[in-house]
Amino acid sequence: MKNKSFVAVVLLLLFLLPPIGISAGTGTDSNLLVQGLEAYRQEDWSTALFFLRKASTLPENLNAETWYVLIMSEIFAGDYESVETDGEYFVKTFPNSSYMANVEYQMARAWFNTGEYQKAIDSFGSFCAKYSENSLVPSALFWMAESLYQTFNFEEASAIFERIVTDFPSSPKVVEAAFRLDLLSQREREEKLLYLLRVTGEEYLAAKEEYEKLIKQYQSEEAVTLRRKIRDLTNRVEELETQLGDEQKKNSQLSSRILDITAQYEQLQVVAAESAKAAQQSALAAEQAQAQVQAANAATAQANAEAAAASAQAAAANAAADAAIKAAETRPLVIYQNLPQQEYPAQTQQQTSPAETEVQPEPQQAVVEQAPTPVPSVTAPESDEELKKLKEKAQKLQDILNARNGGK
Repeated sequence: MKNKSFVAVVLLLLFLLPPIGISAGTGTDSNLLVQGLEAYRQEDWSTALFFLRKASTLPENLNAETWYVLIMSEIFAGDYESVETDGEYFVKTFPNSSYMANVEYQMARAWFNTGEYQKAIDSFGSFCAKYSENSLVPSALFWMAESLYQTFNFEEASAIFERIVTDFPSSPKVVEAAFRLDLLSQREREEKLLYLLRVTGEEYLAAKEEYEKLIKQYQSEEAVTLRRKIRDLTNRVEELETQLGDEQKKNSQLSSRILDITAQYEQLQVVAAESAKAAQQSALAAEQAQAQVQAANAATAQANAEAAAASAQAAAANAAADAAIKAAETRPLVIYQNLPQQEYPAQTQQQTSPAETEVQPEPQQAVVEQAPTPVPSVTAPESDEELKKLKEKAQKLQDILNARNGGK
């Protein structure tokens, strides 16, 4: 505000004293400059620029004062590009003007505000070297340090801020410089912390990158493993499908076989039913046959009994026959022995039975000396005819017995 007041006072003096620099005009042209100065006094920067730019085009207003007021209005209005352009024009047109230091200072401010910090640093440095006794040096140093601060040259900025506090203790920029020093001190601490964080962050990022790399590698390996497993499972599925087809084919064959076996089983059931029926019939027949066998056994037992009786009779008959035969054979000898001794004619000897011829009589003396042989108790047949009948009867009994024994 000091600069603004100072400029306003200067302009007012210039306006009241035209011989100093600003020529008095007449009519509308004169009113443009007056209106521009009035708007500048009221800090109506856009209006001031409007009238001052029009006034600066007039030949009578081609002076350092008018252009200086125009440049200041552009600074306050924030039209920094116009400040740079009009400032260069001012330096070329009015090189010996007493306002040169202020214009160069304002041009450096414009570069700072437009972000051209290197130009601002160079301009402020040149200003301080060229105008070391100027009252704007502390402000120039301050904005120079601010430009260094914006370009991250913190050490150089801190040195300049300390110079302001030390060399210009009465300057209005001392408070701001001290504040900036505190900020830089804090900034230094923050920078150290940020450095540590950055180092730690870099380590973290490196670890994270390595971790992500391992994750990707693992996922890649896992993907390969999964693809291999999928391929194996696909092959296994194909094998199982083939086996399933074979099993289905076998199942179909087994189903056909089961149907055939079922049909055969039904046929066998029919045959079994018929066999059971036949078995029942056979059982009945067997029972009947068993009854018949039992009857036959009874008949056989009876026949055996009868045969035994017949055998006994036959044996008795044979014994009787044998006894009779023996009696018959011995009878002639006994009779002969008991007969008186006499000679028989040859004819009589020829009529003797064969049994008698077979027996060789002992000499008479020997016969006489022997005791008479006891005669069996069985009555001997009196003739050959009776003997023959007796033998036939025995033979018949033996035939009956043999027939029964053969019938068993």
